Amino acid sequence: MKIKIRGVYSTALTNFLKEKGFEIIKPSEVMAQRMDLDDNDESADVLIYDKEDLNGVTINGSGADAVVKELQNNFQDVVIKKMEIGAIYCGKIKKIESIDKTIIVDIGNEEGILSLQNYWGFLREGEKVLAQVKGIINGKKLLSTQLRLFGDSMVLIKDGFTKVSKHIRTQKEIQRLIDISNNASIKNWGVLWKSLAEGKDTIELVSELNALVEKEKNLKGDFEHRTESGLILPGFSNYFVDFGAVTKQKFDKIRGGIVETIVGHHFLKSGGYALLTDFAESLAGLDNNVVVSKLNNTLWNDGPKEGSYYEIIHKKPGGKDIIFKGTVEKSTKEEIHIKRRLISGGRFDGLGGRIEQGDYALTIIKPNSWTVTHKYFSKEGFPKGVYVNINTPTEVYPKFSRYIDLEVDVVEKDNKKEIVDVQKLDRIVSEGIIKKELADYAMEIANKIVTEELK
Repeated sequence: MKIKIRGVYSTALTNFLKEKGFEIIKPSEVMAQRMDLDDNDESADVLIYDKEDLNGVTINGSGADAVVKELQNNFQDVVIKKMEIGAIYCGKIKKIESIDKTIIVDIGNEEGILSLQNYWGFLREGEKVLAQVKGIINGKKLLSTQLRLFGDSMVLIKDGFTKVSKHIRTQKEIQRLIDISNNASIKNWGVLWKSLAEGKDTIELVSELNALVEKEKNLKGDFEHRTESGLILPGFSNYFVDFGAVTKQKFDKIRGGIVETIVGHHFLKSGGYALLTDFAESLAGLDNNVVVSKLNNTLWNDGPKEGSYYEIIHKKPGGKDIIFKGTVEKSTKEEIHIKRRLISGGRFDGLGGRIEQGDYALTIIKPNSWTVTHKYFSKEGFPKGVYVNINTPTEVYPKFSRYIDLEVDVVEKDNKKEIVDVQKLDRIVSEGIIKKELADYAMEIANKIVTEELK
C-alpha cells in the first residue's frame, strides 16, 4: 500500500508506517533526504495530512482503514472520528418545516434533512427527490441535491467548477489535470482533482472520469424506476484522527531517532508554535535541557496571566468541540484556575439542579493531568457541587488549554461521589472511536477519584 504524508506529524508517521510495511511515496524534498526515500511519480492509495486544528490528521483513500487500525493499536490516546459521506438516496419528502426552512426527507429506515433554501422546484409531500449525504446535523443526515460522484482520483460536482487539490503543487501536473477535464467536455459537471490523482497515467484518469459519467447515467435511471425510498449508491469514509498528549510524546521519541527533536516538539507545533520550535531545534550543539527550559520560560512569560481571557478546548470524541471561556484567577506552573460565568436556566452537568442567576464555575487545570475539575458556586460563593472530567492529559498553552474528553466523569454533591456517563464511555469503545485499553484506564482513574486514592 502506497501512502503520501504531509504536515506536522510527517516525520514520525513516515518512520512508523514505513516500519509497519507501508510504502511512502511522493515525500517532500526534506523528507526524502531525511528518510532516504526515493522521489517517485507513483500514485498514492492513502493520503494523510493535518487536521485544521493541527491536533491530528485526516486520512482518506482506499487503504485508510488499515492505517487507522495501526495507529489505534500502537498508540494509547488516539481518538477516531469516522465520517461517512457521499451516499446517494432516493428520498421522499415527508414534511416541510417553513419556520426552520428545512425539508424532512424519508430515506428508508431513517430521516434526512434537506435545506429548503437550496432546493429548487415545486414541493409536495410524497414527492421523490434524489439527494446525497454531505454531513450530519443533530444526529440526522444533512442532504443536498447538488450531487457529487466520488472516484479514487477525482470528484465530479454537479454544476460545479474544475479545480485541483491544494496538495498538488507542481504547475505542470496541475495543468495536465485541468487539460484532461477540458478535453472531456463534460456538460454541467465540474471536476475536483484529488491529491491521489497526482502521477497517475492520463489514460487511467480518463477511464475513471468516463466511468463516473456512466455511473451518473445509471444513477438517474435507477432513481426514475424507484417507487420506495432507500439507498441507491453507498458513500465513502473519511477519518479524522486526534492525537492525545501521550501519543504526541511518543511521536517525539520516534522523530528524535531520525532528526534533532526537542521535548514537546509535537505539543508545540500542534499548538501553533512552529517557528519557535524550528528555531529551538536549529540551536545545534547546545544542551537540549537548557534549550527546552528557556523555551518553556518564554511560553510562560506569554501566559496564562491572572486577569486575562482564557479558552478551554474540550474535544468531544466523535463530536463537535466545545469551547469554555473564562478569566484566569490563579496561574502557576502547577495549576490554573479559570472563573467561568454560567448562563442561568440551564442545568449543571451530571449534578442535576438548575443554574441560577449569578452562579459560576471555577475550572482547575493541571498540565498533563488526566482530569479537569469544575467547582460550581452560587452568586454568594456557596459550593453547589463538583464535576471531575476525565480526559487525555491536558495540554496547557499561554492562551488556551486542550484535551480530549473520555466521556466518563465523577460528580460530587452533598459529600457523595458518583461515577457518571459510563454508558457513553462504552459507546465510544463499541463504535471504535477509542480502544478498550484507554477506556479501562479512564475507569481506573474514575474509581480512584471516588475512593479518594487520586489526589
